[in-house]
Amino acid sequence: MTDHRLYWIWLAQGAGQGSKLAVKLVNMFGNAAAVYAASPEDLERVGDGLTVREAAASNRIIENKSLAEAEEILDRAISSTMRVLVPTDYDFPRGLINLRDAPMVLYVLGRLPDFDRDLSVSVVGTRKMSDSGRRNAFSFGYGLASGGASVVSGMALGADGMALCGAITAGGATVAVLGGGADVIYPRDHENLYNTILSSGAVVSEYPPGTPPKGRHFPIRNRIISGLSSATVIIEADMNSGALITARHALFQGRSLFSVPGDVHSTGSEGTNGLIKDGALIATEAEDVLREFEFIYPHSINLRSLNRAMKRIDLDSESADAMARMRISARGGGNYYGKGTYGGKRLKSYAEKTSKNIENHSRASADYKIKLGEACEDTIKKTGANKHIKQEAAPHIDVDFLDEISVGIYNMMKPDVPMTADELVTKETSISDVLSSLTALEIAGAVEAGAGGYFLRRSSDDIELNAAET
Repeated sequence: MTDHRLYWIWLAQGAGQGSKLAVKLVNMFGNAAAVYAASPEDLERVGDGLTVREAAASNRIIENKSLAEAEEILDRAISSTMRVLVPTDYDFPRGLINLRDAPMVLYVLGRLPDFDRDLSVSVVGTRKMSDSGRRNAFSFGYGLASGGASVVSGMALGADGMALCGAITAGGATVAVLGGGADVIYPRDHENLYNTILSSGAVVSEYPPGTPPKGRHFPIRNRIISGLSSATVIIEADMNSGALITARHALFQGRSLFSVPGDVHSTGSEGTNGLIKDGALIATEAEDVLREFEFIYPHSINLRSLNRAMKRIDLDSESADAMARMRISARGGGNYYGKGTYGGKRLKSYAEKTSKNIENHSRASADYKIKLGEACEDTIKKTGANKHIKQEAAPHIDVDFLDEISVGIYNMMKPDVPMTADELVTKETSISDVLSSLTALEIAGAVEAGAGGYFLRRSSDDIELNAAET
């Protein structure tokens, strides 16, 4: 007898992860096995609600009757001690089933909490975490876990990793949702965090084991982070942060959305403050979230336990120590937080950073005066003054975050020319491919989103494919 999970894996691979079409086909035929058994004639009979493009894609899916790839994936998962959950399994999280883009398969390492019985809250934020963001992320993770909630996040650099670190410190249940295979540690810096999560929580992915993390995977996986949770908390985010994608998913899914307010003059808080202006609930501590759910989960939410835990912890020193101990890192500066040194990377003191900023400011001022003192560019070249002028640094692009499709779309864009997603659609790339890639390119620092749906390429240099694949 064929393992029923093979049909779900077959459908997930045929339609692609995050596909609304897969959900439509299951709704039409009843389950993945019925989709597999269907013929083009069956599809024509029941497929009135499909667009022309969806009908063509559906025919392509059902005409492929080979289960070889699905069998190979299931064998790899079993040999890696993964649980393979599909929507018809009793322990498949109910919160994901009714999503319009529900995952067809979940690959799980570790032990999942009981999402149907107990409260779970997703906590996400920027990879470019500030000191304030570090304390807040740790505080919410620690407080939510101390009060009886499970904490779900993406294990990314910065606030995601810090929130999970806080929950682990409190002895709570944690779930990390990855953008690659559940057996692929990404980011590599968080190997210690990954292994610690597995000891008491779970790592989850809808991508088969061994799948490398790609930029376009992360916006897709964010719907699972919010879908597993009754509420989502955004800790710190600028206007281009991937955390805002999770916020949008939470709203579309009918989940409660909380945002932590930040400095109105800080670009790192523009996203979170914007969410509050748009109607997100304000949260300054974990208790703000738990109070919304204490009557729904009276058997597990314990505010007294939360308050006792928060009174006996020094958030600043404990979060710094925990971050160093767990090797949590953040983008921007390349340092681990904590006291002293860890892993050969030293955390600069506030005084050192301030001194460096003053020095940079002084140099920039001097450079500006040099520019003002020259009549034109030719004069600068003749006098050699340009040797002392600080050139504007090229934007840093995180090529590890990009896949071949994203790189191709970036290279299609014209430097300094705003372009819409529709202008980038080709025969090989659908609008969904383009939108996912543009989101990945934003997060990687390669493009900027502007008003009116326009995107601007930040560098005149193309990205080489081999550079993006290394």
